[in-house]
Amino acid sequence: MRGLVVAMALAAAGAGAQQIVVPAIAGRSAVEATKDGLVLPAGEFTVAELIDSVATFLCRNYLFDAESVLRAQGFTLQRSIALDALGSEEMLYALLSTRDFAVLPLDEQRGVYQIVLLDGNQRRNDFVVSTPWRSPEEILRRPQLREIVVTAVELDRADAQGLAQTLRNAFAVQGQWRPGALVASASDRRFLMLHGYREVVAQAVLFARQVDRLSEPPPPEPLMLRLQGLEREVAELKRLLAERAAPSGQRR
Repeated sequence: MRGLVVAMALAAAGAGAQQIVVPAIAGRSAVEATKDGLVLPAGEFTVAELIDSVATFLCRNYLFDAESVLRAQGFTLQRSIALDALGSEEMLYALLSTRDFAVLPLDEQRGVYQIVLLDGNQRRNDFVVSTPWRSPEEILRRPQLREIVVTAVELDRADAQGLAQTLRNAFAVQGQWRPGALVASASDRRFLMLHGYREVVAQAVLFARQVDRLSEPPPPEPLMLRLQGLEREVAELKRLLAERAAPSGQRR
């Protein structure tokens, strides 16, 4: 069975406008959208209530497996917290990750996402294909968003294949691989591919760029050396032909 959370547009008629997002229950006030943002009161929340709250506030649709979400342990807040749009998204992703859930986009332009359970049965290649592509700049702007992403870093000096091996050694996964763990690879010496949670990928991006800045320029490729040699020979031949074609009195 699939659950569909239908997003609702917030009523923003005035500065004091507010909307009850999730009704109050015993031991917890209602979740409200106010001028201060999405207000999560102190108390207990189920995972479904958290998803409902953020979906309504952000005007999004989240698809999820209802049985998996209902089985998941809920959350308890000791103090209320007010979140803006970015903060509510970051809170949702962070709290879901503590229950082994991840958010993947289905149609970002239309605000449709899916929430998947990371049960360890996902195959690495299949999961990487469904992971959203983010540029290194996007990742570095919001490294605290606990989103699983894939990106590529273009290098000028450092060897991408050597860097990938260094990162694999530094972030070696003990036991079975799970989505979110850093995966580093390179098909050639210039492009480093990274996959994992944003905060870890951001560290890898910064590390790769720092190594790239400190590395010596790569030696010219053998073909480039041959081309440079041919260019010098052609230039010398042109000079000799020009000397022979010039009148004898003008030769140096």
